[in-house]
Amino acid sequence: MTSLTADGAGFRSDRETPAGIAAANFANAVLTVVVAACITAIPVFAHLLHPLAGVLSVVLLAGLCAWRMPQTSIVASIFALLFQNVFVSLAVDHVVSSDDFNVIRGYNFVTIAVTWLVFTATFLAGWRRRNAAIDPFVKVLVGLYIVLGVYFLLGFAFFGMAAIVYLRNIVTPLLFFQICMIAFMSRPVRLGQAMTVLSVLLLACGCVEFFWREQWLALTNGYAFWERSAGPNYMTMDYDRHLRETGIVITGLLDSFRITLFNTPLTEGYDIEVLRLFGPNMHAISFAYALCFLSIFALYRGRLLLAAGLFVLLVLASAKGPLILFLLVGASWLNFRIFGAKFAFFCHSLVMIAYAAVGIVVGLRLGDYHVIGLMGGLHEFLANPLGGGIGAGGNLSSEFSKIDWPAAQAAGRTPFAVESAVGVLLYQIGVFALAVIGAYVWIAWRVLTIAHRTGNDLQAAAAFALLTIVGTGLFQEEAYFAPLALAMFMALAGMIVGAAVRSGLLDRPAAGMPTLS
Repeated sequence: MTSLTADGAGFRSDRETPAGIAAANFANAVLTVVVAACITAIPVFAHLLHPLAGVLSVVLLAGLCAWRMPQTSIVASIFALLFQNVFVSLAVDHVVSSDDFNVIRGYNFVTIAVTWLVFTATFLAGWRRRNAAIDPFVKVLVGLYIVLGVYFLLGFAFFGMAAIVYLRNIVTPLLFFQICMIAFMSRPVRLGQAMTVLSVLLLACGCVEFFWREQWLALTNGYAFWERSAGPNYMTMDYDRHLRETGIVITGLLDSFRITLFNTPLTEGYDIEVLRLFGPNMHAISFAYALCFLSIFALYRGRLLLAAGLFVLLVLASAKGPLILFLLVGASWLNFRIFGAKFAFFCHSLVMIAYAAVGIVVGLRLGDYHVIGLMGGLHEFLANPLGGGIGAGGNLSSEFSKIDWPAAQAAGRTPFAVESAVGVLLYQIGVFALAVIGAYVWIAWRVLTIAHRTGNDLQAAAAFALLTIVGTGLFQEEAYFAPLALAMFMALAGMIVGAAVRSGLLDRPAAGMPTLS
């Protein structure tokens, strides 16, 4: 179809007008998300036919997508983290065993791992033609993979499945960073429209869950999912244990979702209770971090209305860590715009040190679980600086449910590291935890130097978000280990670094670079 507006050669196609281009881009973004949904859903339902069908389908679909449609594969990996558990929930009535249930919930990681393998193989095949500016990042990643591999073998010998789960949690941010760095280094990639579609979908899911909780649970088969996930109360006796520890009677699933505002002892005196939002990923803290990431991604790309909607939902999610992250990023971005990168970095570092110090002092006084969990990790680290292997301690430990919390509060520490990503890393991999955390800080600094040269708001926000999440990991295990927390900001950092390498920005003192819009 052509328009009546003539150009120098005759007539111009509607697709060449600004409106036509925008419509084509939007249609392409929607199609990308549909493909991502298929890659996520098909393995879950194929698993119902036979476990081998599920495994083969996720490997083949993820592998082919990464090979032929690299940009779509990134969206598929993010979509799987956000929405896979909706498909799992819909299928859970037909899942035979708990082992099958755990396997299909792990398909999102398989998608990421296969994508990483394909991208890495492609990168290594063109090793001689690489831009040498990427070498420092490659060396850091290889070093971390070697350390984590050794500690995984040690941990697997003692802790089995727990070591596999924690290895997944620890390496996911690194894999995501590498995937996005290679993709953006190799070709021009534009994910803005697809990320907007994902943001709108997530916002819609969160609003339905908040305003119509019962209908949301019915629509997603949520009651069955949560019973399979936690186990029936007559077997776990979770409600009885909660009554003994808190004096609060839980009569059903929705009661178990109730928390004090922001889930902190600081708000207990106000007697404000909220129903936690779990989102389509069925994990409250991870959902809140996803909202935080997407609101930052929207805000610093100028999508103010979308960012405002996501931020309101973030507040309603009542998770303090992601909210603190969002606010600190905003304050440091303002410093960055007014005073420059170095001053903003210095101030942000001081704020994070003060945040850590105050958090520890106040948390010990209140007996906050996160702080005494951190203290448990620090105490055991001093006793064994080499660590006990990946899988030791943490919230996923089989010993977690046996912790005597009143005794731990009285002692000022737990018997092993829990509720703190930093504490758990120190407990598991000892002094090498400092290398992992140091790598996050170094990557944040490199991203900030790129932002200093380009003046790009999203790049600066990404750097400050990474620095902040390193600090919030002191008081929250999910900050590092929830796949929608650190991993998403590391993915954004990989996009920025990869685009900078492709444009030659890292090879010269100052220059412009493509944006991520």
